[in-house]
Amino acid sequence: MRITFLSTNDNLGGAATVTLRLIDGLRQLGEDAVMVCARHTLTDAGYVHPVGWMRWLSAFLRERLGIYLRNGLSRKRLFRVSTASAGCRVYDHPTVKSADVIVLNWINQGLVSLSDIDRLCSLGKPVVWIMHDLWCATGICHLPGGCDRFTGACGCCPLLGHAGGHGHAEDISHRVWQRKRDLYARHPGLAFVAVSRWQHEVCRQSSLLHGRLIHLLPHAFPVEEYSTRPTSEQQMALQELGINTEARLIVMAAARLDDPVKDLPMAVGVLNRLAACSPGLARGCQAVFVGELRDRSILDGLAVNHITTGLLSQERLRALYSASTVVISTSDYETMGATLMEGIASGATAVTFGNGGQRDIVTHGVNGYIARYKDADDFAACLQKALAAPFDRAAQHSDMAGRFSATTIASRFLDIIKKLSETKT
Repeated sequence: MRITFLSTNDNLGGAATVTLRLIDGLRQLGEDAVMVCARHTLTDAGYVHPVGWMRWLSAFLRERLGIYLRNGLSRKRLFRVSTASAGCRVYDHPTVKSADVIVLNWINQGLVSLSDIDRLCSLGKPVVWIMHDLWCATGICHLPGGCDRFTGACGCCPLLGHAGGHGHAEDISHRVWQRKRDLYARHPGLAFVAVSRWQHEVCRQSSLLHGRLIHLLPHAFPVEEYSTRPTSEQQMALQELGINTEARLIVMAAARLDDPVKDLPMAVGVLNRLAACSPGLARGCQAVFVGELRDRSILDGLAVNHITTGLLSQERLRALYSASTVVISTSDYETMGATLMEGIASGATAVTFGNGGQRDIVTHGVNGYIARYKDADDFAACLQKALAAPFDRAAQHSDMAGRFSATTIASRFLDIIKKLSETKT
């Protein structure tokens, strides 16, 4: 069966990475799974096909310019919204034409427009949309945060500020909401897949997706690439970065650490509470912050020994996880929580809030701890437990393998495809 995945990137960003993992899992099961992406590929896989740099760039610039002109000429939140007003006409791509099943993934920023999706759904083939954020459920935003306008008709989008308009008629978020509403109504067979129970529940509150069947399928994860102990060479490489491999390592990782959603100030507060309540335990720890950090002043006053590494290669990141005792996430919400999966697969104990997909990964008291939401004291107490008595590293790795291996998730995905194909016939 030819299963064609559409993805803006092939191996850049979390959504693209997990899409490739699912494709690899399907290919291991003998399926002809391929990807059509926007730009020149970052992988050398023969089953990844770009639509062409210039075609994508033209669509990307047209969409971004349209948003820029409607948000008061501000770049501040330019990439927190998408309108899907321009695309690359992927329905004409040979790999799409030859597909038995079409799978939309993260297709924003110029790869697939709403008009393109309309054409794809009219080809008479099953179309599945794996939701890597909440854009399918809202007017234009990828993550609504505290805004609940997506439960109604969207409009007066706070991410556009006053430039978004004060009434529905002139508001771009409402107009895109209308286009999505009409698109979904024309194609009731368009299947949506949530990657976490949290995302599933949020989508059920959406006026656009309310009442539609939404399948649940977690991300595939390459557990076999992670080990529970670093080699001597890996330890030396980590030490060259200034990481104390003899300490209890507490790892927090994100593409951008000071993204407000990640709540780095909360992590600083939690670590300072640990230092105040358990000074002896804290002295034996080192906090390692991985990712881009534009505002380093956030770490001023942190009482626990710590280091920032910037972005790390996958090889070094896996080595760090295998040397770590605890992996933490203080995010306001996570669609899934890849850093937690990486840490647990490497044997670390996870500590997190549970306001999102983290609950699909962490079972409180079994492979980690879920603190009360926004309660720094409770988070610090959970962190203290994890450091004092971490869970068995081999058991942590096995837990991830049993639930999230690529072939396990691929088999579940094929079950969804089979049901859709039966409905089509």
